[in-house]
Amino acid sequence: MPVKVLFLTLKTFSFTGGIEKVCRSLSRVLYDLSEEELVQSTVYSMYDKNADRDSRYLSKYQFHGFNGNKERFVVRSFLSGLKADVILLSHIHLINIVYFIKKIHPHKKIYLLAHGIEIWKKLSDSKLNMLNQLDKIVCVSHFTADKIMEMHHIPADRIEVLNNCLDPFYYLPKQFEKPQRLLDRYHLNRENLILFSLSRLSSSEKYKGYDHTIELLPQLLAEYPNLVYLLGGKWDAVEKKRLEDLIVKNQLQAHIRMIGFIDEAELTEHFLLSDIFILPSKKEGFGIVFIEALASGLRVIAGNKDGSVDALQNGALGLLVDPDDQQGILNSISILLQHSQTENEKKNLQEKCMEAFGYTQYLQSVKNLILKGSINPTASNQYPQKNIQINKPNSYG
Repeated sequence: MPVKVLFLTLKTFSFTGGIEKVCRSLSRVLYDLSEEELVQSTVYSMYDKNADRDSRYLSKYQFHGFNGNKERFVVRSFLSGLKADVILLSHIHLINIVYFIKKIHPHKKIYLLAHGIEIWKKLSDSKLNMLNQLDKIVCVSHFTADKIMEMHHIPADRIEVLNNCLDPFYYLPKQFEKPQRLLDRYHLNRENLILFSLSRLSSSEKYKGYDHTIELLPQLLAEYPNLVYLLGGKWDAVEKKRLEDLIVKNQLQAHIRMIGFIDEAELTEHFLLSDIFILPSKKEGFGIVFIEALASGLRVIAGNKDGSVDALQNGALGLLVDPDDQQGILNSISILLQHSQTENEKKNLQEKCMEAFGYTQYLQSVKNLILKGSINPTASNQYPQKNIQINKPNSYG
């Protein structure tokens, strides 16, 4: 009999943040396991509409979007949860829905995905009580796992670490030329050295480190006058004004492009355009953008105090820097700028990233969790890995 799995999400297809990317990859895992007849899966999204569903990840029979109708979402989730064998929660905000399900069926398996700042905050007593009743808290990085154990006193045996994977449909380049159309769009030439950051530019999240990179540019330009910094991502008005003032103060108008939101269809091309991706953050739960950059063959500089350490495999895939050490960041940028990557070096970096964060490994780990109750069961109990062919679920529309 297939295991009945209910996956509850806030948003999966109508937004492109890190948590939503995790939800999409996990949805595809549930689709593939359903095709193997190992699970019978249903995905509910509180805020998505049915029309938001991307057919590459789920069939229309597996997905229901509630378009912001919280009452219907809660009632349907509760009733479906009573019938499910395993319930996956994409966010701690959903934990209250399963509280009474666990009371009625204490042996039902309930797993929470823990990403980053959403679970590092102080929690209410009721949420802490429920957190302690879950079967597993599945953390995207060791940093998130450590924070949960430290802040919420969850025992280590109820925590699993499952690094995020690269989206199975992420465009992997075979050639690594800088796209001419982006050079033209941003008024650049092939002699420009390009630093690139991509992040939500929020006045309430001043821990990403892009402002520190801006402050380093005058020193870098003394040695590399052709340097340009591309800063991508949605901004709020307050943060945009702060950054524009910082740019003017340092007289960097000719060397910084604030390019705003980047459509996912152009994401790989922006990594190909760049020479270094840099985001010395202090509070990344994991940082999917890092593995997207690496999968595009781009060198990465990230902070050494958060989940970025997992994304860079403890420094094996890129440079980890102290985000509070401006001189150290400056030195790291200079070291990389002194050497232009070859085509082979980019290809090797891409291959190493795929070995660490490919979809097939992620699918196997989720499969183990659902069927065995652990991401890393003993070797004798492990299911054999196999290569997964990613096909669109055409048969379901």
